[in-house]
Amino acid sequence: MSESASRVDLPPPGGIAWLDVSSRVDNTWAGRARTGPLGMQIAPLPYARAPYLFRGARLRGTRCIWTAATVSGAELWRRANSFPSFADGAVHILVRAEVCGSVFDPAGPFNGTLRVVEPLVELREVFPANTHLFTLNVQRGTLGVDPGLVSELQEQTFEVTEFQAQLLRSAVGMFRGGGEELSSPGTLVGVDRYLGALAGLLLRTAVLAPTAELEQMESIRSRADTVIVEQAGDPLLTPAAVAGQLNISLRQLYRAFTGSESPAALIRRRRLEHAAELLTTRTVAVQVDRVASECGFASAEYFSRAFRREYGVSPRAYRSAHRDQLGGPTRVTR
Repeated sequence: MSESASRVDLPPPGGIAWLDVSSRVDNTWAGRARTGPLGMQIAPLPYARAPYLFRGARLRGTRCIWTAATVSGAELWRRANSFPSFADGAVHILVRAEVCGSVFDPAGPFNGTLRVVEPLVELREVFPANTHLFTLNVQRGTLGVDPGLVSELQEQTFEVTEFQAQLLRSAVGMFRGGGEELSSPGTLVGVDRYLGALAGLLLRTAVLAPTAELEQMESIRSRADTVIVEQAGDPLLTPAAVAGQLNISLRQLYRAFTGSESPAALIRRRRLEHAAELLTTRTVAVQVDRVASECGFASAEYFSRAFRREYGVSPRAYRSAHRDQLGGPTRVTR
């Protein structure tokens, strides 16, 4: 498959844009962010073991947009209400699957989940390992589905069936064979109808997980959070370690967190919450590197970057802002 030059812009109606945003621009998160599907930003996942990768393609009709990509070592997110005009009357479908190889040349079984996402809510997805990502942005008028069903399915997660997996893989073929023939006025109508029908069929065949399975996943999330809160200060605490303590596989752990904050992100957030508590409650202010060490961070530099990203200010500025809680000016100790 031959890919054109790297670009992330929206193609013209009927056009296909090949996406390759795995190259870094500068050594800052903001500098590495790119625009992705559904108005999301793409950036490297800090300290991910898998290489930073987002490669795929985007097809635009006149009212619908379809993307397929291979993602690893990356985080995708968007702010709430970030693109109101983009989301007007839209239905957003996001499918992710743990599959080896490229999305254009998959290897292995399709173990995936489907989410119907509210167009204007905050959205964050983490991809620590090789994952196939599919997104559909379609207008409600193209679905041929009862609006009540769409509302019922929004913000829910479903296991992808073998039939749905075949639908998605068949649609990927449009990127291989599509070209100038997709941009003619008559064909554009067909593209929108096809993508709308694809989305509608995915929604109609979505199956709710049994109540017992949902309860089991909730139990895993709750138990995992308890372990993380109690052991957040341990630098050796990882999702694999949490899974081991719960006597489940790492895949089971991540599956329980599908559609929500990942285990790795939860560990990082709990550590940051503990750090914020230390910075605002200790009567003697300690060095930032000591707080980082006590909260399980491998380095003060990584801790400071993560803290600023979570709270919008540096640890020192956060401590200064809460100085009154520390009883006025404080003495810094090592």
